[in-house]
Amino acid sequence: MYTILDIETTGGKYNEEGITEIAIHKFDGHKVVDKFISLVNPEKEIQPFVVNLTGINNKMLRTAPKFHEVAKRIVEITEDSVLVAHNAQFDYRILRTEFRRLGYNFERKTLCTVDLSKTLLPDAESYSLGKLVRSLGIAVSDRHRANGDALATLKLFKLLLSKDSDKSIIKNVVRKENQGELSERQLDIVEQMPSEVGVYYMHNKDGDIIYLAKSSNIKKRVNQHFTKSGNQARRLQKEIKKITFEKTGSELVAILKEQEELRRNRPKFNARPKRRLFSHGLFTSEDSQGYILLNVENVDPKKIPHNF
Repeated sequence: MYTILDIETTGGKYNEEGITEIAIHKFDGHKVVDKFISLVNPEKEIQPFVVNLTGINNKMLRTAPKFHEVAKRIVEITEDSVLVAHNAQFDYRILRTEFRRLGYNFERKTLCTVDLSKTLLPDAESYSLGKLVRSLGIAVSDRHRANGDALATLKLFKLLLSKDSDKSIIKNVVRKENQGELSERQLDIVEQMPSEVGVYYMHNKDGDIIYLAKSSNIKKRVNQHFTKSGNQARRLQKEIKKITFEKTGSELVAILKEQEELRRNRPKFNARPKRRLFSHGLFTSEDSQGYILLNVENVDPKKIPHNF
């Protein structure tokens, strides 16, 4: 059993978006057996660019049900099914975040029609939903509205199912329940991070710094570390017990701090730092009268530049 899902949101900072509209079609592999479509009052303002894209505005949502009023219906219609969406990680993350705010751990297996399309339709010029379905001759209306996009995804999914004759693709693409998503501990860590520029430090169980980096959005970058795949990423995820951070206020200060901290700490998961980041440095000297002079000079490994 599958539930074809599409969500529209308010836009805004990562993991702070609210749902404005949701459409779910329960599909048994042959026909739709249930559906749920609703506007949702996100209890926050919609970003202007989202209003222009979707046509959904704040006035339309004033009398719409809030998420907690539709949550039970979402749980019921998606129970014992695989969530199918175009860019499923986005829709699933938004749903999990909303349920987490209610104190409920929402978990479902997911299937992404972008991933499926790349495997089954390798010659497609684009894998964006609108361009892909048009290239396949699939009629679509109400683009960027939840039900319009959900129906387009449903038609695309039916086509993909027909092409997957031995069913091996679907078996391999269906994700384990938490693959690509965050555990409760990881979600707690991400929620403590600021959506600001700075340097973050990943610590192991002994408190040692095992990885550090700068970012213009620490929360978003940390979340990406937890959802990455690959052997190196998984080893890092396994060792992380705590993450601390320092906000710098500017990217330049973050770059300087990152380089200094890498030189000082040499974390085991960081690549070896470049031999030199800057060609020149600020050096001090003393004149004949004992005054301290500041001089811009070529970086010399034998000399230590002034550190403010």
